[in-house]
Amino acid sequence: MVPDLPLSPVVQTPDPPAAPAEVLRPQAVRPLPNGLDAVPVFNSNSPELVLQEGILLSTLSPDGKGDPSAHLDFTFEGRFDLFAHHIAKADPPEDLRTLHLGVLVYNPSDRPVTINLLQGASYLSQPDAPFFDIDPFQDNPDGEVYAGPGSRAMSDVLRGRRQAILPSQVVIPAGESR
Repeated sequence: MVPDLPLSPVVQTPDPPAAPAEVLRPQAVRPLPNGLDAVPVFNSNSPELVLQEGILLSTLSPDGKGDPSAHLDFTFEGRFDLFAHHIAKADPPEDLRTLHLGVLVYNPSDRPVTINLLQGASYLSQPDAPFFDIDPFQDNPDGEVYAGPGSRAMSDVLRGRRQAILPSQVVIPAGESR
């Protein structure tokens, strides 16, 4: 006896995937304390992950520069804020060199300029400010609740604190950088 065998393979078509479910989570939108102001901000956070030394952000004129697209051609005058948030990562992980974030300020004028550092903070994730999962909204009257170095630094800045490692003033002579 010969068993019955199909002459062509059976192909089954899977059911189409179900439409993704829409998930809505109500969230409260809260204003920042004290509101926003018109103070320009030097904001450096791209790339967030830094693998090697180099210029991360420049507001100098692009004229005569090797890579003109790297310069924003913006002159800060009067009050301004500076925020930098970067993560240094070794590639390969065995590379234990230290990368430092520095700020270089150029004074193009013909007279000295004084920069007052009103607030400032810098923290490493280890050991200063490890990343923690925290509740989305918590009272933090003393600045002791944070979820990493950026969170801890901003908490200090918003409270008007300046770490002792940062000078209160920097004087830049005419035509020089510091």
